[in-house]
Amino acid sequence: MNAMPTSRVVSESPGPVESGDTADAPKRSRSVTRERLLDAAAQVFAEQGVAGASVEEVCERAGYTRGAFYSNFATKDALLVALLDREEGLLLDRLSAALDGALSQPDPLAAVAGRLFDLQPFGASKYALRAELTLLAVRDPDLAAPYLAARRSFRERFVPFLREGLAQAQLELIVPADDALDTLEALFDASVRSSIISGDANARDNLATRMLPVLLGAMTRPRA
Repeated sequence: MNAMPTSRVVSESPGPVESGDTADAPKRSRSVTRERLLDAAAQVFAEQGVAGASVEEVCERAGYTRGAFYSNFATKDALLVALLDREEGLLLDRLSAALDGALSQPDPLAAVAGRLFDLQPFGASKYALRAELTLLAVRDPDLAAPYLAARRSFRERFVPFLREGLAQAQLELIVPADDALDTLEALFDASVRSSIISGDANARDNLATRMLPVLLGAMTRPRA
């Protein structure tokens, strides 16, 4: 493997800190390093695939040495698990932001559909990465367990929020919440995949915007 250009390599040393912050500076610096490595991994894995990407390429993209990488992640698999956890958390944040307030609109189902599209929680920039992580869990039994754990954590956090949001709109689910979530995720997955392949990932007239109000309407009923 060729050596990385020294001009792109940075240290983990924190910058100047104010008096009283010295003890917290290493923690902040380590957190920044970890996030930059995860950002770089997300880009490299989406571009090249997980199997085709190396630790060296992730380090070079992030601007760190291998030492910085291994001070944060024991292995490439550990990086993948951390990346999966972070992506599920980011997805939940985007979905929550889309639902927050939309369900109080006069036409809540249409409002949710519009806000979800504007945020593009399953957008083109994330589709390749999510597909890679999912396929990896299918192919590698060692990563299937952490993948399922991340999905369970996502469900445990999102389902109560979904129920509460629907209740604010005087609606309730008539199907199991897990089934509703799987159905909505499958809709966005199919919609984004089709849009990317057709070359118009940002088209507002897509499968998700057409079918989300229909599906939400079919999975809910007015609260008694």
